Amino acid sequence: MLFDEYCGYVYAICANKLKNCGTKEDMEECLSDTFAAAFRYLDRCKDVEGDLRGIVGTIAKRTAISCFRRLSPKSDTTVSIDSDSFGEIASDNSVEESAERSLLNETVLNIINSLGEPDSAIIVYFYYYGMKTRQIASILKMSDTAVLKRLSRSRKKLKKLLSEAGITEEGYT
Repeated sequence: MLFDEYCGYVYAICANKLKNCGTKEDMEECLSDTFAAAFRYLDRCKDVEGDLRGIVGTIAKRTAISCFRRLSPKSDTTVSIDSDSFGEIASDNSVEESAERSLLNETVLNIINSLGEPDSAIIVYFYYYGMKTRQIASILKMSDTAVLKRLSRSRKKLKKLLSEAGITEEGYT
């Protein structure tokens, strides 16, 4: 039940953290590691009651960060500020652009999450992972028609919410 309830949520967290350095298989491994850690935690702490979203989300975030550190190609590029080669380190991305993009991504993800389940999961599976509605229906245990209808309604809601937040195709307005 835990997996069925939080699979989309956890996959979104793992994918968001690993999108720049991991493959789909890495994301799926991170998902599995997250649920293994969650099961171990819940096995140790028998008195946990109520909504587990916060616990599962925290475990997912920490697991994804660990995976990111393990997979990141930049993990072994630490250079002392006193080093002669320090000035040679350059980035193709400006810090400002990167921060703005990160803020935009976070805002869009928060707006998608505000749609609630299963609508947010449908949007993430369809647009971020490129899944077919048939695949999404199978994962969410819904009919293909129901997924299509929810996707259509969610697009309209999402367009309105993004517009209200001042987000256009070009970014923030």
